[in-house]
This record gives sequence, C-alpha cells and structure tokens, in this order.
Amino acid sequence: MKRRIFVFEFITGGGLAGQPRLPPSLLREGRLMRDALLRDAAALPDVDIILLHDARLPPPDFPAHLIAVNDGDAFDAGFDASFDRALEAADAVLIVAPESDGALAALTSRVTSAGKTLLGCDTDACRIGSSKSLTARCLASADIPVLPHYTDAAALPALPGRWVVKPDDGASCDGLRLVDSVHQAAQALRPGFVAQPWVAGEARSLNLLCARGEAVLLSINHQHLAIDGDQVALAALVVGEVPIDDTYKALGRRIAAALPGLLGHVGVDVLHTADGPVVVELNPRLSTSACALHDTLDCNLLAATLTVADGGPLWRPAGAARPQRIDLTEAVDVA
Repeated sequence: MKRRIFVFEFITGGGLAGQPRLPPSLLREGRLMRDALLRDAAALPDVDIILLHDARLPPPDFPAHLIAVNDGDAFDAGFDASFDRALEAADAVLIVAPESDGALAALTSRVTSAGKTLLGCDTDACRIGSSKSLTARCLASADIPVLPHYTDAAALPALPGRWVVKPDDGASCDGLRLVDSVHQAAQALRPGFVAQPWVAGEARSLNLLCARGEAVLLSINHQHLAIDGDQVALAALVVGEVPIDDTYKALGRRIAAALPGLLGHVGVDVLHTADGPVVVELNPRLSTSACALHDTLDCNLLAATLTVADGGPLWRPAGAARPQRIDLTEAVDVA
C-alpha cells in the first residue's frame, strides 16, 4: 500500500485564501518549495501526495490529490475544514509555513495531536525557531556564537555604526529596517521586535538535514542582499557555492544537539565574520535554498526526511556540490 503524505505549503496551499491578493515574492518562493517537494515525491513509487491548493492558482504540473481552498476560506474559518480533511486522509505530514504569528508551531501541533507522523521539527523546536530572541538564548546557552540581539531600547549598548530592527518572529528580511545609529534603533524598537548591530561579514545560509540531535550539513550558500535606503531584501542565493569545512560541519552538529527537536530540513542564516560564523536566525522548516538541493547534490530531500522520521540514517552527499543560483526578484502577482 502506498504511503499517503500531506504536503502543505502555506502560500500556495490556501493559507492566505481569505486575503484579496497573494504577495508576489512569497508566492514565487512558495511555488519553488512546493514544486521541489512534488518533484521529489514523483521519484518515489510508494508515495501518494495530498496537497491543499489555493483555487486562484493554476494546478501544479506534478501528480497529486488536490483539495481546493477557495477565496472565501479564511485561514481561521473554512481553511480549517480543508486542512483537517487532508490531515485525516494522510499517514504523514510535511508543513512549510511562516513562523510569524505562531502559524508553523500551531499547524505542527495539529499534526501531532492527530497522531500523524510529522515530517519536520517538533512543536517546541518550531516555537523556539520562530523567535529570534528565543533561538539566540538557546544557542548561546550551548556556547554557539549568535548575533547580539536586544528587545529593550534602554539596554542598547552605545555601539557605533548601523543597526537593524526587525520582527522577533519574522522570516528572512520581512519587516526589517536598517537604521544609521543606536539612537535611531532605540526609537524604532517596539514590542515584538529585536534590534541587532549591523556586523561586518558575508551573508550565508546553511542547509541542514537533522534527526533528533544529529545533523548533516548539506550545503553552505552565498546570500546576495539588496539594500535600498532603510530596506534590505534577499535578492538571490547561490546554493552550494561555499566549500564545506570542519568549522561549519561542527556548527551544524552543535545546533542540532542544542535543539534535539529539529528533524528534516532546517535552514540557518549565518554571518561569516573574521572570527568565523555567527548565527543570525534559524528556520525550523524547508527554506528556499533547499529547492536547489536536488540539482546541487542529487538529494531527494523528501526521501531523506522520510528515512530519518522512520528512525533511519541521515542521508549524506556522495560528491562535490554543483552550485545553483536562485534569483528571488522574479514575481507573479495574483489578485
């Protein structure tokens, strides 16, 4: 009998069905992640995919059992019925959802409460990873270098140079504001946000494959940032461009040990400084850079996640990475 896997990607799967339009940049990234998982699934003959699908979008070009979510199904209303219908039919569930407003942790909790196999990080790890301040405290307690963060304007140190103010539960550069001084950072800081000094270094990200306290570092990626006034955006990624060394391998293992609830793909943003890598934030879910792992490493991430969720060994790359670029500037607007 085939295993029924419910793959839920928030943007393409109706998470914003009650809103008048889908944000173009989020839609592009959501499609990339959804289609990467569906391509992996198509290579697994013993798997059937159940997919929630925003009815405003064209269906994906991959075989899946679609459950349509209509534009009247707001996330807190009709959407729930569609999600529960897919959940009931599934044997295992993989969730790709934003950390903001506790969405990822809440959906993960629904999966485990239903007694289904969770193909991802547990609820506690999602809760910690959804907060930059909680993540920083957790990793710092394990002596892992983290970017300094502050939530109290009165406690900001008088450091020279630029500062960043961003939502504590935001993803990537969402809601990020770049300011010129600690004084401006103190003025911009408000509840639910963190302030961090703008530290010199190269923006990178890591793709980890985790399994309950263990991890394999799959790739180190170069992030290309675009700065426009006080706005910072991730313009492109080159997956696998940075050679893996022992320092980064050890960092991946230490992160997994500090958060043993991590399972499957985990994305980690780091700043490579003169003193080595410093963790900026952690995404306890599939992230955009993972979409290139198939072409970069011949990695079937869905198969690898199924294996570790079943208690099997971590998949390990067999050869050198073939760097792949992902441009994030292309956008499709859907009203």
